[in-house]
Amino acid sequence: MTKFARMIDVLDLYSEHVSLLTAQEVAALLQVSRPTAFRYMRELSTAGFLANYSGRYSLGARIITLDYRIRTSDPVLQQAQGVMRELCAETACGAILCRMYNDDIVHVHHEAGYDDASLQFFGRGMPLPLFRGSASKAMLAFLPPARLKKLYERHRADPDVLRIGSDWPRFQAYFAAIRGAGSYMSDQEIDQGTVGIAAPIVVPRLGPVGVIALVFSVDRLALMNCEGLATVLRGQTRELAQRLHLLAEQADA
Repeated sequence: MTKFARMIDVLDLYSEHVSLLTAQEVAALLQVSRPTAFRYMRELSTAGFLANYSGRYSLGARIITLDYRIRTSDPVLQQAQGVMRELCAETACGAILCRMYNDDIVHVHHEAGYDDASLQFFGRGMPLPLFRGSASKAMLAFLPPARLKKLYERHRADPDVLRIGSDWPRFQAYFAAIRGAGSYMSDQEIDQGTVGIAAPIVVPRLGPVGVIALVFSVDRLALMNCEGLATVLRGQTRELAQRLHLLAEQADA
């Protein structure tokens, strides 16, 4: 593993439960020498990725500024926000936008609906379970088959994968059915109180660049026309995909 990769491992030690670390703690957690850990912390601090508070380090300002740049430059996010607001107004559901980065599906943005309590599990930057929930399953269903198979091979022992299919043909068939439907509805697969209906944003030549999910409290399930919600959502994500396709063509030109 390269030095750069090991330094990135330092950043991965931080979480909602761990906001401050000493170099000694990093050395123990990564099983490296103390001088090596001190060097990592110093270099990350110099680059702005960590902030030093008398020998205890937190995540630094560079991470916040990079997040700002993503929010102001990501064309998928820029184009999706208006669509999500329209969906919230039309359906009274909350809406979340997720994107896939390597093997992680990450919550990027949300718009509040009638019942914002249904969004309590979600926060910007939160990685979602890869094989659970409407957003993740809708995204995976539209991946190229070769990429989906690689994910299956890497995670075939994961309990979530085994619940989907005990072998590759069953796993593939499960996602082929979602792909055929064009959307997926999950009933409390992630959060016990939340139902989600998701459809991917599939841009020609680029594939699935994101997914929008409508989320609402399970208490409202009996009152909701779920197939109607799915139809509205699929129509909006298709229009969004075409808009992004035109932007991509203009950029190429």
